[in-house]
Amino acid sequence: MITQKQKDFLEKLKDKYGREPLPSFEKICEDLGFKSKNSIWQYFKKLLEYGHVKERDNRFFLDQGCFGIPYFQSGVKAGFPSPAEDCMDETLSFDTMLVKNPASTFCIRVSGDSMIDAGIHENDIVIVQKGREVQNGDIVIAFVDGEFTVKYYKKHKGEILLEPANKNYPVIKAKQELQIFGIVTGVVRQLKI
Repeated sequence: MITQKQKDFLEKLKDKYGREPLPSFEKICEDLGFKSKNSIWQYFKKLLEYGHVKERDNRFFLDQGCFGIPYFQSGVKAGFPSPAEDCMDETLSFDTMLVKNPASTFCIRVSGDSMIDAGIHENDIVIVQKGREVQNGDIVIAFVDGEFTVKYYKKHKGEILLEPANKNYPVIKAKQELQIFGIVTGVVRQLKI
């Protein structure tokens, strides 16, 4: 566990630099009011050890998981109002929650409403994991006869079917080419406010 002073330092880095590559130790000293680059390095060693800072191509970056937001595990009822607890259980990073294996994960924006009954709407962003074995009933990103689509994967009597979640669309059977790019593991939707 990092100390409170190290947490405070990490918060200052997040507030000042966000997700951009971190500047030189000299610049951090100047920006945050430190007298010594060695002090900065002492903080960095601990933050690197615990994974809050990553090093890539001789540059330092804040780990995406450290950009969490307050998370109340007790939830909220969608019925009648209930008393709210005025305490935060932990922080939640959507990167960490939705992405289990970053090297084999990508995101893609959805066009159309063929999966609306599965809760996937137009302009949603789906999180897709490559490399997992596809099972019947998985929602997949597939390349079919020259076009990408998101559909349920069904294998029946050796034949692969891509089924929509909207009765207004037909089941798709590949005429020539079918490639499964990955399995949908999450959906992100931004509400219009």
